[in-house]
Amino acid sequence: MPQYIHFIWLSASCFAIFALAEWLYTRSKLHVEVSRNVVHILLGLLTLFYPRMFTEQWWVLLLCGILQFVLAITAQKGKLKSVHAVRRKTNGSVLYPVVIYLVYLAWFYSGSRHNNISQSYAYFDLPILILALCDPLATFIGTKFPMMKFRFTNKSLGGSLAFWALAFLTACFVLLSSHLFAGKDYIWVSIFIASTATLTELYSKKGFDNLLIPIGVLVSMYITEYFF
Repeated sequence: MPQYIHFIWLSASCFAIFALAEWLYTRSKLHVEVSRNVVHILLGLLTLFYPRMFTEQWWVLLLCGILQFVLAITAQKGKLKSVHAVRRKTNGSVLYPVVIYLVYLAWFYSGSRHNNISQSYAYFDLPILILALCDPLATFIGTKFPMMKFRFTNKSLGGSLAFWALAFLTACFVLLSSHLFAGKDYIWVSIFIASTATLTELYSKKGFDNLLIPIGVLVSMYITEYFF
């Protein structure tokens, strides 16, 4: 199938996700943090198609550029309140398309992509899945069951534990299913990746966790590949 067809249906899917979030926010009266997390999760899951659908990185650049433009303009004009109507100051939504493209580039130019394409998907899937799934869970658990607030940040022990647990399970699943790092201890590798991601999330502020979490996961994966 031509890549422009993939571009069209993926673009349409992105806008459908925004439309769903707006409907949930305006009609179902969901709290903005919930509708925002719906977008966060669904967009993250949708991007898992990128390395499988696009063999040229320019299509991903264009798609992420459009998302970046839409999110920046709607934030400036007070639209798309299902995403932007949060009280706290955050750059997370605007950084989201940026980090998706950066992770795609890291995968696209990685040596493992040319050696074993099926294994190399883990270098895209794992950073994106940890960002898409673990961050919203940490927000939810941290709000409902904070246990203890950290003085140096607005994060909580409950949220960080939830983030670490899901990141660990996600890493185990992706590494085992892709057979990446075969011959290494998956448990210890998953602990290392989950711990790196959790510490990155803990110390990130103003939405920069959307940028730093996937980068932290990628760095930990490269350290595992080349040094362990």
